[in-house]
Order: sequence, then C-alpha cells, then structure tokens
Amino acid sequence: MQVAQLGERRVIERLLQTLPRSLQGWRDLLLGPGDDCAMVRTARNTAWLITTDQQIEGTHFAWSWSRPAQLGYRAAAVTLSDIGAMGGTPRFLLVNLGLTPRTPVATVVQFYRGMRALLARHRVALIGGDTSAAPCFYASLTAIGRINPARAVTRGGARPGDLIMVTGTLGDAAAGLQLLHRGRHRRQMDAMTRALVRRQLYPTPRLAAGRALAEHRLATAMLDLSDGLAIDLDRLCRASGVGASLRLERLPLSPALIAYARRRRLDPRRLALAGGEDYELLFTVRPAAATRCLQLLRRWHLAGRCIGEIRRASGRAPITVLEGGRSTPLQAATGGFEHFRASTARDRR
Repeated sequence: MQVAQLGERRVIERLLQTLPRSLQGWRDLLLGPGDDCAMVRTARNTAWLITTDQQIEGTHFAWSWSRPAQLGYRAAAVTLSDIGAMGGTPRFLLVNLGLTPRTPVATVVQFYRGMRALLARHRVALIGGDTSAAPCFYASLTAIGRINPARAVTRGGARPGDLIMVTGTLGDAAAGLQLLHRGRHRRQMDAMTRALVRRQLYPTPRLAAGRALAEHRLATAMLDLSDGLAIDLDRLCRASGVGASLRLERLPLSPALIAYARRRRLDPRRLALAGGEDYELLFTVRPAAATRCLQLLRRWHLAGRCIGEIRRASGRAPITVLEGGRSTPLQAATGGFEHFRASTARDRR
C-alpha cells in the first residue's frame, strides 16, 4: 500500500500507533502528538509549546511566483501560527534548510531577511538550525513558545452547545493561489485581486487574538485554519468527540473573493470551505461568552463571526451543513488539502 491510498490523516494515524500507548512516564510532557503543538512543563505555571512546519519547493511554493524574502516571511508566519492557535507567545525559532548546489547565495540571504522581518515584529529570536544538500529547496522550521499550561487551548475542549467561530475572512488565500497558478502577473491585477494574492503570499499569524482568547478563558477549543475549514473543523470535532452544524450563509467572505468568484463563475463558499491557508483562528465558545469574545477581537481590529454550533457526535454525519432550511452531510475528506492524495494535490498545487 502506498501513502497516496491512505492520505495524510490516515498515515498519521498509522504512525501514532507505533508510539507508546501511555505517556505517563514522561512527567513533564503535558501534551503529545495530535494538536497544534506539543506542550512540555518547565515550572509550575510555565510550559513550552513546540511545533514544526515546512516549506518545500514544488509542494508548498514555486519560484515562478515566490521571492526569497517573501518565502522566508511566509515560512515563519505559518510556523508561529500554531503557537498562537493554542494561546501561547512564540519566543524562539530554529531553521533547517535544504539547498541544491545551484541555489544562489543571495536566495538564502534574502530568505533569512524575510524571515527575520516577521520574527522582529513578534520579538522572536532565531537561535539555530542546520543546512544540508537536497534535490530541491526546502525549509523546516521549529518554533518554541511559552504559555501557562492552565490557559492553553487545545483542539479537544469543544462541547455540545458551543458556538463555532472564526476570525477574519475565509477563502482569500485559495483564490490567491489560483491566480498565481494561472500565471497572472501582479502588475496586471487590480487592487482587489492583488489583495487575494497577498493573503496567499503573506499570511498573518493571529498571535495576539489567540493569546487573548486563551488568557480570558473564552475559547473552549481552537486551531488555525491551514488545510481548509472542512478538514480542520473535522479535526477539531474528532479531537473533542463531538459533531457540528455549519451555517453556510454565515461564512465570512471578503468583497474581493466575492468579485473574483463572480468573474470565474465559482461558488465563493466552496473556496471558504475547502481552500485552506487562510491561517485564521477556528475556535469554539460557550454561548454566554460570544458577545464578550467579539468585543475582545475588535480590540485587535479583527472581525469574528459565528458560523455554526457544536452538537453531539453522530456516526452517520459528524458535520452537517445547513442551507435554506435543509441539512446535508459535509464530507470533510473531499474538501480541503490533504498531503499524499493525488486529487487534492492536483487541484490545489
């Protein structure tokens, strides 16, 4: 059997089966595989959050539409996003680079300059890494953040009756990726189209918002939207042992996405559900805390939107979509990006 026959989620499930069934012997390990970060206790009220991410040429980016400084910025942003999705504060970063013999030195220098531009903004120190020869350019980043473990928000805290909320707008990055794949030069784009491309090339990690939701104990479960709302909500529901109902008309869509979809005769909600790489926060809150949550997000000049409700798990349809008074199952496996599956790789990459 090849990994393409299983897909990313089931491959990871197989790998987890090779690990010890219990982590009780590791007293300082508070959270292991399965969430946005691992969590390791360092003192009574302090823990490290540790996460890793990568950018691989031909899988995550193409040099035809990427610049080295932009790629460095993006690589750091998507890695730090995991720290924010648990409510932590990123502090340190390590970088492993794979370079071909023909990689220009200027490419490496500019990659680091772009990466450091984002790190300086969030007061994160670059503390080391490694370099190696490789058949293509790749960057593997490891971020370390700090958190009070009592405040950490995992994927597993959602309960029936919780409201499902997201920050910002969804689908913009997916539309931007389509534009890049079509070979549109940015000079030929109007302002709204350039905004979509920028959402793909320069994602914003919602660090302040994630930290505020955790410190005020508002979010009951949380993760960042990297692979699409359909897949990432499915992950949250599986971790929490719950189901969900989504209201399609409530998905937050930007004017730029609506205009782009109209020109291409696409359904913008499809891009919002399955697009991925928006790196907005998907989180759940108790109904009584919803108003306070929205007020808190506005302090950071960030919009929030309730898009559904957590319900009890159902074996037949763990996630349903409500539209026009009708309820239909959402097949998470058919929407969003999943590594190794040929269909999703072809559609998105």
